[in-house]
Amino acid sequence: MKRIIAVLTTAAFLQGCMHWGTKPLEPKRFDGAKPSRQVRVTLADGEILIVRNPFISGDSLVWLRGLGDDPPADDPPPSLERQGIPLAQIRRVQVREVDAAATAALVVTTVGIAALLAAAASYDGWGSGSGGGRSGGSGGSCDYCASCPLVYSWDGREWKLDSGTFGGAIMRALARTDVDNLDFVRGEHGMMRLKVANELNETDYVDALSVLAVNHDSGLTVAPDAAGRLHTIGALTSPTAARDFRGHDALARVRAADGWSWESSPAGRDTLIAADLRDGLELAFPRPHGAGTARLVVDGNVTTWAALMMQRFVAAHGRATQAWYDSLDRDPHGARRLGEAVARQAFLSVAVLVDGRWQPQGLIWDAGPEISKRQVAVLDVRAVVGDTVRVRLESVPSFWLVDGVALDYAPERPIEITELLAASAVGPRGSDVREQLSTVEGSSLTLEPGESAELSFGVPEVPGGKARTYLLRTHGWYRIHAPETGEPDVALLGALLSDPLGISKASVARMNAALGAMEIAGR
Repeated sequence: MKRIIAVLTTAAFLQGCMHWGTKPLEPKRFDGAKPSRQVRVTLADGEILIVRNPFISGDSLVWLRGLGDDPPADDPPPSLERQGIPLAQIRRVQVREVDAAATAALVVTTVGIAALLAAAASYDGWGSGSGGGRSGGSGGSCDYCASCPLVYSWDGREWKLDSGTFGGAIMRALARTDVDNLDFVRGEHGMMRLKVANELNETDYVDALSVLAVNHDSGLTVAPDAAGRLHTIGALTSPTAARDFRGHDALARVRAADGWSWESSPAGRDTLIAADLRDGLELAFPRPHGAGTARLVVDGNVTTWAALMMQRFVAAHGRATQAWYDSLDRDPHGARRLGEAVARQAFLSVAVLVDGRWQPQGLIWDAGPEISKRQVAVLDVRAVVGDTVRVRLESVPSFWLVDGVALDYAPERPIEITELLAASAVGPRGSDVREQLSTVEGSSLTLEPGESAELSFGVPEVPGGKARTYLLRTHGWYRIHAPETGEPDVALLGALLSDPLGISKASVARMNAALGAMEIAGR
């Protein structure tokens, strides 16, 4: 995967959006130090010349041109001829250069925000050049990226990635229960198979794992909310309008969960302008007469950029990282305050417009960058006047991919839930890990990078006339492997959590540094 990102990023640079940028005709700008630089010279009479690597000498703009046709590859380079134009005859000079905003859009279109990680990894801290650890990543890799344990389902032919579980639970004190739909799992001879894998630079601690077999009426599905409660989903109402915070139309990207996601534009953001520090979607939905509640259904997940920023947050503790973890283990209330502060800024907040004000309705929780997750938020729309419900989704710019957004106004329908425990669970080195996964209490299944466990479950018959949805329920946490070197960046860490926009400011600053590195690389 890292190699693929590197190749696609390079391709995006090579095909990047170039433009002619007008430059002052100054000796410091044109000194002959960039052999591949192309310059377009417009003369006073309107004639246009395109020359390579010119320099100012005396009262003229001068360049060197090879004499004769291009020689065979094995021959010496041609001799050079000096040419020049008096500065007084030049109306304008323009340099062929990367358009940072257009190139960023191209990279996002090609491979998403993850393609910016190569440029980002070359900077310390959060784009400010100070503090924290150093990733050491290069060439498109993300050596210290981490997100959460991955769960694969056996679909009868192959393993398919089906879930990234308990995202954001980056320490024992933040361990949580997570519920996620299993879209690919299939039963064979009354059994189903799952695989839990640690493929990232972290240690995973899985305290409990089970499968929920949910029977319901045909034509329905089931999905969880942030607390793990299950909701029935039937006929969905799609939005009639969707725009991001810069006014760009996003309706085509979010009116159906089809893999074509909306993602925040990373370019042109200023850390001193509040409007540049948040992004999201404002959506409009038709409202049936008298509807007082609705279930918002969001298909989406965080970006690889968000996962990298989480790693940077941990790395900023430097050689005090272990002491920081220990202190929060002793202070669960402090750990929860930390988790709540991160959630307020980085998770996807939901609000409904009532009397001209956005009324908070809850959060869509962290869902790892590897795969989209369906989540539900229950909306109170009793105070909404008229036949339109307006919903706002908001987070840090470039932190979320939103694939689909819809509403279900119908009442909840009855469901029957059966919890399935693993009939077998084979962990690293062939160990039986059923006991570790059977209950939150007691020991955990610990997975180091590259380790996995395979599980099988007995599947009960589906009652006649019913349909079934399978969901994964887990409880656990993970420890990101960040460099524990250097002094803690106390000022940065304080700003991240005390400033309501601290994470946004830090992320935008680092994104700007990444875009700057892209622009330099393209010159």
